[in-house]
Amino acid sequence: MTGEQREPREQHDPGGPTDPQGEAEPTIGVAFDATRGRYEITVDGMLAGFASTTLVDGVHVFDHTVVDPAFQGRGLAGILVDRAIGDVVGRGGRFTATCSYVVRWLERHHQYDTALVPGT
Repeated sequence: MTGEQREPREQHDPGGPTDPQGEAEPTIGVAFDATRGRYEITVDGMLAGFASTTLVDGVHVFDHTVVDPAFQGRGLAGILVDRAIGDVVGRGGRFTATCSYVVRWLERHHQYDTALVPGT
């Protein structure tokens, strides 16, 4: 992130105790990596994807989202975007998106509309 240093904020979702087949659910974590300027999502401690963000004139711009092909099809991109934007808004920040995935996600999810800066 440009011009802002902050401590990583990690969020974990331990999942339910077991899935229908009796196997343990994976642990999903989302944390901000200030050195890389991105939110990272992990599954059982393994990096599964990221959403990069840049601070421009006090607005967090989400510009790229990636999920490793080995982890696709699990809804991780949506979890990542929800928690990343939730973290920004929870800190009193404002945001916008140039990443096409985030733009489409915001069209379906309106819980953060009050902090969204349109048209960047």
